[in-house]
Amino acid sequence: MDYFSPGLREFARIGSRAAARFRISTRSRELSKAEAQLGLLGWQQADYDVDTQRQVQEIYAVEQEQSKLTNQAAALFTEVRLQQTKRETARKEHEEERQKLEAAERKLREARLPLERQLAEKQKVEPNFEKRIPALDRELRDVQKRYSELLGMETHTAASRNELILLRERSVAIPNEKSDLRTQHLRTASEIRALESALESGEAEIAATHQKIRTNEAQWAEQDREIHQGIREREKKKEGIEKRIQELENAKFDPYKRIGQVLADNQIAPLNQPEALRKVHTLRFRIAEQQQRIADSQAATAAEAGPLVRTSMFLWAGIAAGTIVVLIAALT
Repeated sequence: MDYFSPGLREFARIGSRAAARFRISTRSRELSKAEAQLGLLGWQQADYDVDTQRQVQEIYAVEQEQSKLTNQAAALFTEVRLQQTKRETARKEHEEERQKLEAAERKLREARLPLERQLAEKQKVEPNFEKRIPALDRELRDVQKRYSELLGMETHTAASRNELILLRERSVAIPNEKSDLRTQHLRTASEIRALESALESGEAEIAATHQKIRTNEAQWAEQDREIHQGIREREKKKEGIEKRIQELENAKFDPYKRIGQVLADNQIAPLNQPEALRKVHTLRFRIAEQQQRIADSQAATAAEAGPLVRTSMFLWAGIAAGTIVVLIAALT
């Protein structure tokens, strides 16, 4: 008795039925889409019974709501565009104002540089006046002392007389030099105070300008945040409406499908695309063909001796299991 062939035939039939069921599943999805497409193209021609008419009315209601939501989404889109334009305009104005303030701050800082150099030079020279006056006082005392010593001499030579003349001239020149030094000192001190005052005033202007920049940045950040928040809220609302529109579009699938089934059952093709009806009939035929193959395979299985088939299948299963064990042992 042949224990091998029945099992092989049954395994082949099982595989054939599985393939047929897969093709039926695939064709069924295609058929659903084709029937919905047929209903979409020819739903205005569907006027047969109350149930079909109810599907048509349902589509009308959904499309009316979709139209209203579409208008709302378009209005929100317009608002978003306006807000984006407003944001860009505000950003441009902010950038122009910021650049103007920063240029003013740079100009003020640049104006400080020559004043700082002048002040440094004046401050460097000022201590010389304080040092020079005591030195002149000492020199004057030395000159007067020497002058007195020479006057006390009983006899004078030409050199001593010439020295007396020089000492007298120097004793007269030193007070004048001291007076000039004091005048220069006062002038320099006045100039230092004026430079310091100008630098303080400039620093105050720089600080005020910098504060304007910071205030401007803070105001812009707040304004931009508000505009961005408004845009985001509108976009989020628009996304919700578009999601609802898509949900409504999906909700039309079943009514379109049922209408398409009615059109196909009654052999009514859309006026502008009659091939949509042919596609539905073709898919129905292919599904029916696969279902018949499954039925024929099941009949073949039933016609063959049951115990012998099961024994053969167990035999092949044992052979397969043994082969797997041997391969695993060989690989390890």
